[in-house]
Amino acid sequence: MFDSIMKELFLQAQDWESETLMPLKKGKRYELKVTYKATFKACPHCHKSKFHKHGTMPRKVQLTEYLGFPCFLIIAIQRYKCCFCGKVSTPELPESLVSKGTKDSVLLKKEIILKLKSKQSISEAARDLKVSPYSFYRLLNQMPTKDHFSFLTEVLCIDEFKATGDCKGKMAFIAMDGQTHKLVSLLDDRRLEHLVTYFLKFPRQVRLKVKFHVVQQLTRAFNQLRVQEMKQFDTHSPQYRHLKYYWNYLFKNFDDCSENRFYSRSLRQWTSSHDLVLQLKAYTPVLDEAWEVLQAALTAFRKHDDQKFFEIIDELKEELLPETFVKKFQFLASKKASIRLALHTPYSNGCVEGMNNKIKALKRVAFGFRRFSNFKKRIILMN
Repeated sequence: MFDSIMKELFLQAQDWESETLMPLKKGKRYELKVTYKATFKACPHCHKSKFHKHGTMPRKVQLTEYLGFPCFLIIAIQRYKCCFCGKVSTPELPESLVSKGTKDSVLLKKEIILKLKSKQSISEAARDLKVSPYSFYRLLNQMPTKDHFSFLTEVLCIDEFKATGDCKGKMAFIAMDGQTHKLVSLLDDRRLEHLVTYFLKFPRQVRLKVKFHVVQQLTRAFNQLRVQEMKQFDTHSPQYRHLKYYWNYLFKNFDDCSENRFYSRSLRQWTSSHDLVLQLKAYTPVLDEAWEVLQAALTAFRKHDDQKFFEIIDELKEELLPETFVKKFQFLASKKASIRLALHTPYSNGCVEGMNNKIKALKRVAFGFRRFSNFKKRIILMN
């Protein structure tokens, strides 16, 4: 085992001496005893080059787990006494094996970083590697989190997500590169005044490189209207129950709805996705009209037909639809230049939406995070 460690970490064989080739079990752990006998070329005090051995100094380094138990490298470091000045010196262990002042080997730190990149809680990952959770937090604390304000990507995809309780705002802010899908910014506050202050830290010539960003609110406007219409029914009525349980069918592209029938326990009948959508949207005239508008707008957006898209928005009538719904759609008309640019370029907000799914999965398996700083570092490693 030690021979493979030496090859992987490029250690000099002449500087090491091992009592056994494989670690021996001591209680609930394995130990591999070795001696580190590297010599000095010159005394660090008087710069003379004549020494004699002067005992050993013990050092314990934890390796990766072995056969389901923690494994330690018990190192006896050979000490040397200068024949001229009498000062005793001890060689430093190679940085490729272990960093100065730490007990975790480089091999173990690599495994810890791989665990931090995965969607796994620190306590569970620590049990897998047979180490303390503090080994994970020590590495996280070494990660730099300072933002650099010298570069911004041309295509910026932005979104918000629910983070930790110590965030200044209720939601955190995330920005990604629309071309390379790399993380650009993670902020603990998504409020406009905070974002303006943050992005003003970038030089003006850097900010001018950003070409556009698009925020869609079509489905949000329709979903809010669906909830309003649903609350008009009694909570025990079938209409309320159906609109609550099958809401996601209303957001599907109607042309993609399947006609394959399945048995619905809530409806107590056989139905299909196609028939279910027709039934749900017919519960109220307002919901029916809003669904038709949503489908038409999304179809125009998918086909990159900006003229048809804005025609649908301009033709909305408050006599048929609620004022709040109409205003949310009409807000998009004030962003015609950006939306037209988005429709005629190959970029989308898909990368940041996918990252948000990873963030939610990480937060769920970790049972939440107390501090945004640790949450931010895990997200950066995961990206």
